[in-house]
Formats: sequence, C-alpha cells, structure tokens
Amino acid sequence: MTALPSIRHRLSRLLLGVGLAWALAVSAAVWLAVRHGVDSVLDGALQESAEILYGLLNFHTSRLPLDGAGRGGALPAPAHAEHLVWQIVGADGRLLLRSHKAPPAPLLPHAAAGLADAAGGWRVYALPYGSPGRMLLVAQSGRERHGARLDAAWLAVLAALLVGGPCALLFARLVRRELQPLQTLSAEVAGYQPLAADARPPAAGRAELLPLRDAVVSLGERLARRVSSERAIAAHAAHALRTPLAGLSAQLAVAQREGMPALQPHLQRAREAAERLRRVVGALITLFRVGAAPAPQPVDLAALVRSLPIERLALSFAGDGAIEADPDLIAAALLNLLDNSLRHGASRVQLTCRHEAAQTVIGIVDDGPGVSAERRAALRAALAQQAPGAEGIGLGLLLADQVARAHGGELALLDPDHGFGIELRLRRQPEPA
Repeated sequence: MTALPSIRHRLSRLLLGVGLAWALAVSAAVWLAVRHGVDSVLDGALQESAEILYGLLNFHTSRLPLDGAGRGGALPAPAHAEHLVWQIVGADGRLLLRSHKAPPAPLLPHAAAGLADAAGGWRVYALPYGSPGRMLLVAQSGRERHGARLDAAWLAVLAALLVGGPCALLFARLVRRELQPLQTLSAEVAGYQPLAADARPPAAGRAELLPLRDAVVSLGERLARRVSSERAIAAHAAHALRTPLAGLSAQLAVAQREGMPALQPHLQRAREAAERLRRVVGALITLFRVGAAPAPQPVDLAALVRSLPIERLALSFAGDGAIEADPDLIAAALLNLLDNSLRHGASRVQLTCRHEAAQTVIGIVDDGPGVSAERRAALRAALAQQAPGAEGIGLGLLLADQVARAHGGELALLDPDHGFGIELRLRRQPEPA
C-alpha cells in the first residue's frame, strides 16, 4: 500500500522552503542595495583619501622628486599593505611619481578630474596637482572593491539565514503543535466503541475538527443501532429455533429406537444433521454474545474437551489445561472447530495447551486432508479483515476468531505437514496479588 502524504511533513517542508526562499530573496535584495551602497561609500572614501593625500603632497611638493633621473620611481616608504595607491602623472602623460604598490605605468595617461574606471579593474579619482596638466591619481584595485562587496554580501546572507532559518523551524514546530489535536482525535476515534454501554465520544481539540468528530459520532451511533438490531433479531431467531430443534432431535431418537432396520441409516443421518443444526444455532447465540465482555474463570480444558458432544472423532489432549477463560465461549469455539474437522474428513484431533509469557495457546491439529497454501493465505487475509464472506470462510472459524478476540487474543492458522491446524491465542489474565 502506498504511503499517503503527511500534512505535517508537507506543511513543515513548505514553511522551511518559504523561509529559505525568503532568506535568499532578502539576501538578493540586500546584496543589490549593499552593492550600490558599498560602491558609493568606496567612491566617497576614494575621493576623500585623494583630497587628503593632495594636501599632504602639496605641502611637500618642493621636496618631491618630480623631475630628473628618478622620474616614475616610487616614493620611499616602509613595507606595508596598500589598499589605496596613488600616482602623479605629468601633462605629457608620463608617470612622475607613485606609491610603492602602484602600477609602474600611468593608470590614466590623460585623466580628467573626477571618478573614472581604468584598465585592470581600477577605480580612479583624479584631481589637478601643481603645474597645468599634472594630475594626482588615487586608485583602488578591483580586487579590493570586490572583497568589500563580498564581505557585505556574506554578512547580508548570513543575517538573513540566521533570521529565516530559526523562523522556519519555529513555524514547523508550531505546525506540529497545531496538528497534535488531529492526532489526539485519531487516537480517540480508534478507541471509540459505540456499542459499549459506557462509550465516550471522542473530543475535538479545535473548532475545525468538530465536523469530523460529529461525523464519526453520528456514524458510530448509526452502526451501533444497526448492529444492536441485527444482534437482537439473530438472537431471537436462534432462541426460537432452539426448542423445535430439541424436539426434532428427541423425535428422531425415538424413531430410530423404534424404527425398522432399513430406516436406521437414514434416521441416523437425520439425527446428525439435526445435531449439527443445533450446534450452529448455539454458535450463533454465542457469536452474538461475544459482543459483551467475557466472564473469565478457572477452566480445566482437558475436562472441557472430554465433555464436548463430538461423535466419530478421536480426541487426545496434551499440556497444562488449567486456563483462565470464559468456559461457554471456549466450549462454543472448540465445538465448532471440531465439527469443522469432522465435516472435512478428519478422524483424529490432537489438542494441546501451553502457557507463554503473555498468552495461553490452545492448539488444534487434525488428520484431515488440510488445505492448500493459497487457501490458507486467503483464510488468513479474510480473518485479518474480519470479512466472514471472503473466500468462503465458515461460521466455525469466524466464531473461534471472535472468541479469541473477546479474550484479548487472536486466531492463527498453522502450517502443519499433514491435516489442518489452528491456534487460539488468549491473553493471559494477571496473577492475583
């Protein structure tokens, strides 16, 4: 069976995806805004640095080697990292002086005052310096500017994720908490027994669940009325048949005793048919009584088996027969299972009883022809689905299964080498303190 999608998982994934998408969208928007802002800040810083440097260099212009053999050389300075470089370019476009990290060729041979982009990704701010045509160029590399943008972008993305991620997880937790009443309602619906005298309708923890809860309660009430009506009709019909069947059996017994020898086989078969019909009626009465709570008490299973009115079937018993169960229900289940064995050609039946940690297991294995593996699988499926009409499941197996379930257990079909095997697994009653 294909697993159905989970509302909680779908909502959690949706909220997580929305949170991440929101974080990425905010990051992209912040990145665009930050990039524009960072470029503006960097350009402003470049311009202010150029103006400050202009003042410093202009103050010492007479001491700068702007002419002579040292033209284009770097101004002596201790080794350091330069985030901004500068050049002084003459009117003829030749480099006159530069900082020690500046390129040895003019960034802008024929610069105009103001901001400009130079080859190699440099961002340059130029302003006139000294004699006509001479320019002071202050520049920042593209790598420096890209690093500043990247740092701002990472900070924006990290901030968005730090906000969006916890929000998405918080939303997922809130969804889980809001869906908890639905799981609680499901558990209460699973335990809702509309046929029980003290049946308590499931409670709805949210207003949206009230229609579902009311629909379940209404359905349970309709089913309870229908089942109660069917049980009453079947029980009355079974009780109404019991007296005529008892009289019919008695009359057949008298007729067999006084009848002619030639009629004896026919009368015997009629008595067996009447007895089987009486057992079926008794099983129906028991089956409709299974809906009520069983009345467990100490039972000697070996003595109970010996008292069962099954003729032409050799019974043997092994194991510890001291069990705690409802004797009427157990007797009805065993009687119908043994009758099944007899009707399907068995002559001997081995009954066993063993006690496990939580169960009492009653085994029944006959020497009949048995059934095929496919038929056994079909019977198991029908019992698991509680479908008495499926694959021809009979009243005997259905009754035994209901009796086992009434005792908190189950009926299991065995896979014997020969014949047909069944186990009635009953929940063990707790030991008295």
